[in-house]
Amino acid sequence: MATEVKPKSNRILLIFGVFLAIVAFGGALLVGRTSGGNIAVGGSKNVPAVVALKDIPASTQITADMVTVQQFSADQAPPYAFRAKDLVVGKFAAIPIHTGTAIIDYDVVSDVSGVQPAKQAFLPIPAGMVAVQIPTGELVGVGGYIQPDDRIDVLVSYQPKGAPQAVTKTSFTNLHVIRVGPAGGANTRGISSSLTVIVTLKQAEDLKWALDNTNYKFLLKSVKDYDVPDPDTSATTMDSFTSTYRIR
Repeated sequence: MATEVKPKSNRILLIFGVFLAIVAFGGALLVGRTSGGNIAVGGSKNVPAVVALKDIPASTQITADMVTVQQFSADQAPPYAFRAKDLVVGKFAAIPIHTGTAIIDYDVVSDVSGVQPAKQAFLPIPAGMVAVQIPTGELVGVGGYIQPDDRIDVLVSYQPKGAPQAVTKTSFTNLHVIRVGPAGGANTRGISSSLTVIVTLKQAEDLKWALDNTNYKFLLKSVKDYDVPDPDTSATTMDSFTSTYRIR
């Protein structure tokens, strides 16, 4: 009886196919290696981009130690990124820039005044109170020493209708200052054109009248007296002033 011989062509083709796959994979590895021994993913890395070496807060002036130049392949280079450090050093971060982020033209401004302030959702106004802006200046506002969270009194001088003499009296006490200057500006101590204070609705009405119809000055309270009620004082007139200081 003759022995059946099975064809070996399918097995030979399978082995040959596996061999070709191994050769192709090895060739891809050899071609993909760069001179430094790393696998090149997107081609030659010859496109420079300025990258942050540390977190850079908004308004910060960028110095040379904050940035570096990193090379990217053409298909991975960050679009609109600066290509040299000297193009960003000396400028100001317009927004917070995070470590490892490529710096683009929208991230920096030439002057700190161009920095957009972080948006504040709301002013810290207690329930039942209102915020009102009042004008100030060097002579009215204690030389610019008033700053956020200070407490102030308002001293007014005016001549009541039908009264023979002008009077001077502390009319508003312990007003809480929550902002110095307009929104978008620096909220710090210094000469400014306005203060924002917390008052009741009735105080807001009275304060508006006083600012429009009297000469006024702000008095800066000691931090130790914020919770101490102001003493009740009598109004100062020409007669009371003359009598107190014995002016003849």
